[in-house]
Amino acid sequence: MNSDFRNQSETPQFEDAASLTVVAETYYSEGNLAAAVAACRQALELQPDWAAAYVTMGNVQQASGQIDEAMRFYSEAIALNPDFAEAYANLGSMLYKQGRLVEAIVNYEKAIELKPTLAAAYWNLAGALKQQGQSDAAVAYELKALELNPHLAQVDFHINLGDKLARQGKLDEAVAAWQRAIALIPDLPEAYCQIGIVLRHQGKFKEAIPNLQKALEIKPDFIAAHQHLCGILRDTSDLAAARQAVHKYSQMCAETDPIMTAIYFVSTYQVSGLNQIAGDRFLELESYLQNNLETASPVEIKSLYANFLFSTPYLRDDLVANSKLYRLIAQKYIEKCIKPNFSQPANYSFKPKAPASKLKIGFLSNHFSRHSVGWCSADILYELSQITPNLYLYASERIVADDRTQQFESLGKMTFPKTYPNGLANSAEIIAQIQQDELDILVDLDSLSVPIHADILYQKPAPVCVSWLGFDAPYISSENYFLTDWHSHPADREKYYDEQLIRMPDSFVAVSGFQRYAVDTVLLRKSNRIGLDQIVYLCVSPGRKFNRELVKAQVAILKQVPNSILIHKALGDAAVFEAAYHQACEAEGVGRHRIKFLPRVATEEEHRIVYLLADVLLDSYPYNGGTHTLEALWFDLPVVTRTGEQFLSRMGYSFLQALGIETGVAWSWAEYVELGVKLGKDGDLRKAIKAQLVKSKDAASLSPLWNPKKFAGDMYAVFAKLCKI
Repeated sequence: MNSDFRNQSETPQFEDAASLTVVAETYYSEGNLAAAVAACRQALELQPDWAAAYVTMGNVQQASGQIDEAMRFYSEAIALNPDFAEAYANLGSMLYKQGRLVEAIVNYEKAIELKPTLAAAYWNLAGALKQQGQSDAAVAYELKALELNPHLAQVDFHINLGDKLARQGKLDEAVAAWQRAIALIPDLPEAYCQIGIVLRHQGKFKEAIPNLQKALEIKPDFIAAHQHLCGILRDTSDLAAARQAVHKYSQMCAETDPIMTAIYFVSTYQVSGLNQIAGDRFLELESYLQNNLETASPVEIKSLYANFLFSTPYLRDDLVANSKLYRLIAQKYIEKCIKPNFSQPANYSFKPKAPASKLKIGFLSNHFSRHSVGWCSADILYELSQITPNLYLYASERIVADDRTQQFESLGKMTFPKTYPNGLANSAEIIAQIQQDELDILVDLDSLSVPIHADILYQKPAPVCVSWLGFDAPYISSENYFLTDWHSHPADREKYYDEQLIRMPDSFVAVSGFQRYAVDTVLLRKSNRIGLDQIVYLCVSPGRKFNRELVKAQVAILKQVPNSILIHKALGDAAVFEAAYHQACEAEGVGRHRIKFLPRVATEEEHRIVYLLADVLLDSYPYNGGTHTLEALWFDLPVVTRTGEQFLSRMGYSFLQALGIETGVAWSWAEYVELGVKLGKDGDLRKAIKAQLVKSKDAASLSPLWNPKKFAGDMYAVFAKLCKI
């Protein structure tokens, strides 16, 4: 006789219903449904009100496809034991199969109420909520189910759940989901890459890098992993490693991903200070786009708009060519990236304002902090707040708050993004907030340097939308405006823009000054081993603004000015800077010791001490210094700036014109060298310019460049006029 009772048709004899139900469940799990039914019937003969046996009978009927019978048994179990959580959960599943979602959800919720640790009830409730379109609530219940029982889901579920959570902006939960997937299958490049991307958005660069590297170890041609690894290394100034990474990216993916590999190459080499190499690749990509832009994907178009166009003014001062490129890519960005995600722009009918009412003005920026945009806008916004109490500030990304952020918050109502789908601010949410605030004017401070600004501006969430200050115009709408001045945008510039140009009377910016730590100039020079009689030129051009022509001109100046040196202090690859200057010195026969490199420092107040060391600032071209040039002028330093065609090559010219200073404006590299030599040799000229700069800050003769109160009044008048058009 076979002693294994499980293979027999007869039911083993037990004296209690509970034991027989366990036996029934064992038969059920093995697929022996007839034996399971027999055991349940024997249990019910011993104890007719034994609810657990009815649940098992229901499970058997469900397995046999008898849904109505299964529901009858589950209902009987509930009647016998109203606190039987599993019976409610199983009944809910039958109702779900019949499409009766509301009733199913009621039963799942009752099961959870009775037994909060019942993982399957959470899991099935999530499924029912999904069917109702309640995806956010469903995800929450899925997470609870997995917390109770991690084995409920397979790898694909964890991957997809991570993606959903990331889209909802629940980044820590998304990372946990992807990590659960990796625990099941260690070699998942997609999971490692997604973790790396999210950690990057959270600013956790050190943690992100090994995840991206692991993704590439498993899948060497993983495009997204290459891109984010290159971006992190570039943005954290590990520039030699960044160039190595971008070469690897090009080597593995250039044939299948020609646009993005070129964009990352250009950006990485620009930040490094290798703009000649970046420029060659820039021209190659521009040529390629002439025949291939139509087939570019939305992701590629977005990067072309945000990154490739951002690179353009650093590499080329050509209004015709640049504006043609801006228009071409901006129109594709609108067509492929904005229109599919948004409705048509709002149409406004201007409401007459009461004579005494003040304009409601909003400012949109990612830089309400210690950033060039923050330094150059804060004083003006303060003065505007003295004119109108209705200032609104909208942060467009995560801001690492600092003392400047607190200053901005004191000027008006500041709103921060509430959700970050995939780690980026929710532009639809920002648009809705702006519309709710019923602004008269929305001022964009960053233009295409923060891509979601274009999405917001296209939607026209305020009757008047203006871009200003942080970059050139965004090329988004002919109904919008770009705020500038007559020096940076002479009368013939309208044809190169889509936005309408509106010009301030004096300059496109004004500040009330800059703070720096107090030091003794003599001791400062001695501590840096600089003689008191030496002529010191200063260059603060970072990698993006650093180029061979600039270096050549600066070394040519040194050659003609005895006992002069050049200090270079900027963000970029120090080895690249040194090699460029040393090569130029060798070509000109100038000693390398006449170039001095200073490290970057922690704060702007400490950085500004460097202006005390110098006699003349040598500005960059084709992208002039903005904040740095303003700082130098505020600290009474003569400036040599080369002026060109495009707005960003005319900032230095605009500043000097606002100050009434003619000396220092060059229109070619030859004039740049000539002026640099003249200011180096002519001490009286330097003193005269310094005296003029000192006088420009006197209250009785205050220059418009140092008068944000006047600027704010002029700006308000311009805005008031726009609101009446």
